[in-house]
Amino acid sequence: MEYMPEWYKLTRSAILLLQSLIGVLLVSYPLKKRNRFMIRLVLGAALGFGLICIAGNTLYLRGYSPLAIVTHALVALIVYLLLIAIVWFCYDETIWTVLFTAATGYMAQDIAGSVKTLFRQIEAVDAFSRTNGDVLAVDIVCYGLVYLLLFFALRPFVRNREWNFDNKIKAMFSAAVLVLCVGMARLTQDNPVRNQQAVIAEAIFQIVIDVLVIALQFGVMEQARLTGHVETMRELVHQQRVQYEASKESAQIINEKYHDLKHLIKSFRGTVPQEQLDQLKQSIAAYERPANSGNEVLDVLLAEKIGVCQQRSIVLTCSLGQTDFSFVEELDLYSLFQNALTNAINAVSALSEGVERFISLSSSRDGNMLTIHMENPCGEDIAFVDGLPQTKDDPDWHGFGMKSMNRIAEKYNGMLTAEQRGRMFFLDILLLAPDK
Repeated sequence: MEYMPEWYKLTRSAILLLQSLIGVLLVSYPLKKRNRFMIRLVLGAALGFGLICIAGNTLYLRGYSPLAIVTHALVALIVYLLLIAIVWFCYDETIWTVLFTAATGYMAQDIAGSVKTLFRQIEAVDAFSRTNGDVLAVDIVCYGLVYLLLFFALRPFVRNREWNFDNKIKAMFSAAVLVLCVGMARLTQDNPVRNQQAVIAEAIFQIVIDVLVIALQFGVMEQARLTGHVETMRELVHQQRVQYEASKESAQIINEKYHDLKHLIKSFRGTVPQEQLDQLKQSIAAYERPANSGNEVLDVLLAEKIGVCQQRSIVLTCSLGQTDFSFVEELDLYSLFQNALTNAINAVSALSEGVERFISLSSSRDGNMLTIHMENPCGEDIAFVDGLPQTKDDPDWHGFGMKSMNRIAEKYNGMLTAEQRGRMFFLDILLLAPDK
């Protein structure tokens, strides 16, 4: 039978709360903290430990009677409720985020505790754990290793949490399963007549259940994140379609009015002094289509972006070389260049005064390979995630413009590469035309 010092028995519930609180910290680091977080954490933990020690020593009945089993489960439930209260006291989040986080922390503790139980079934380890220091050493090793593994396993899901924790169904599911597991575990956990096989089987079962529940809730979280990405991409494509149609219509109207004005000015010849006619021609020259790429979609977009660049004192150089873009759908072509140029203009506009402001855009086609190259200076280091830059100037879409471009490149069996070298940003896109 496992050796347990008397002091460990008296503070068992407080130690359980401490271990669960450490489990919470594994997944709570991206949450919004309340003011004076560390003071709140220490104060909340101290009050929680005091309350659970009082409750544990008052309610917890030794033995294996039905009433004792109820008190064991009740004390474990109080630990969980105190954990929820501490998380709520320390983090400025919704109750659903608090429930989800507390449940995850408690299950992390339960996994580590079950691993320790299995570890203690090794005869040499059990023989070693016969003093206060040895019991603590086994706890530190088992909990430390399990928590370290869980931290790295859950980090990809926790790090970017826009869609993650604040979900009523997930929070209620986590809490309900946790309460059920605690109750079921307490039916046999303190039974002194269990043989070693029963102890091992129960510990393995508890680990499997906890891991499955954590995997399920974080799997649902990942599904929600991906669903959110899809919906955001759809909205982005919709907005770009609307923007393209509006830009196309505006360009057509401006073209028509420009040609009407040119003819009107010609009709004034002989009746209006030539100097005034030249001034009129100069005043409407800005409305002449400034781009002649050979592609109507790009002409519409470039006319718009050239105007923006002129307003911001940016030199936009286009060398599209009458490239044949005919195999690319209109909206895809518009989205590709729209996102690329918008990101570049935002980056160059943020440069400090005195820095040369320019954007260079070129394309070429060799057989079925179409390449697009763009470069521009940038003022600071760019963060890359999965090979794609995350633009700070796009807070509403969180880099979805680049993801949209990457999706379009993959649609045409090509690829997108982006890199920063020094204070220059380079973007290269390869598209493959289908074989005829």
